[in-house]
Amino acid sequence: MGYLDSETRRLMVDAVRKGYKIKDVAEIFGVSRKTVWKWCKRTMKRGRPVYRDRSKRPHTTHSKVTEAALVAIIVLREAFNWGTQRIKLNLERPPAYIRSLLESTTGKPWTPITLSRQTINNILKKHGLNGSPYKSKHEWKYFRASRPDELWQIDIRGPIRIGDIRGNVLIILDDYSRYLVWCKFYKSITTETVISVLQEIIKIRKRQPERALVDNGPQFRETFKKTCKTIKIEVTHTPPHYPQCKGKVERVIRTFNEEFCTIFENSLDLMPDFQMWYNDDRYNMGISSCPTELYMHQFDVTHVT
Repeated sequence: MGYLDSETRRLMVDAVRKGYKIKDVAEIFGVSRKTVWKWCKRTMKRGRPVYRDRSKRPHTTHSKVTEAALVAIIVLREAFNWGTQRIKLNLERPPAYIRSLLESTTGKPWTPITLSRQTINNILKKHGLNGSPYKSKHEWKYFRASRPDELWQIDIRGPIRIGDIRGNVLIILDDYSRYLVWCKFYKSITTETVISVLQEIIKIRKRQPERALVDNGPQFRETFKKTCKTIKIEVTHTPPHYPQCKGKVERVIRTFNEEFCTIFENSLDLMPDFQMWYNDDRYNMGISSCPTELYMHQFDVTHVT
């Protein structure tokens, strides 16, 4: 016999109570002796006997979203306006400074957590934090180099204060792979500083960009252009008041502001770790990969720090 309804269960129990052997009752109703014992035992309790199925829901449920994970998701969303994919990756493999932020927020050593994007979105939705953090979408004209080292975008972030030191950060980005070629802090950046950095990179890697995209800052004018010409680098200046032209390096600067300056404003020594993490571990939504995977695909390039 398959499923037993409530009336059949009642008849089995009544038969046992009238003196029939459990073995005989089991044969009559076509069930096992264990089934007869179960329903006799279940109806022996005080009160009105119940022949319905019990709920299979466990008495105690343990959610995989711990309190620490919940706090971490909200902190990463509010601090950086990250989407579910970026939050997911940083819960699994946070860099040193994100780990420090999470540990200081939760008050516990951070343990990697694996959650689905849907779970993270459900938490954000519950707290009214899901959806685009920006009021409206923009239509941008998109361009991209066709291979690594075809075009480098160069820009200067600053002035900023890290600890007690005030200065600027020189950032060089490969346009094709979004690889962060150079990210270093200087008390002052002149034309000679930028040229010496380019020469150092070329000397170490034995490669150089075909073109350099720069703005109209004083570091990138005639002297810079003439020197680049001698080392066979074509210099292109962006139109005035049009930062969108070098939007990739501007986006890196924004990432630097949001994910480094706001957390480790007094930790200059962690800047190489930020560069390494940005290239090797940080999933870039624009290229659907990590920058190193694209930049190192064709060429054997060593980290420059």
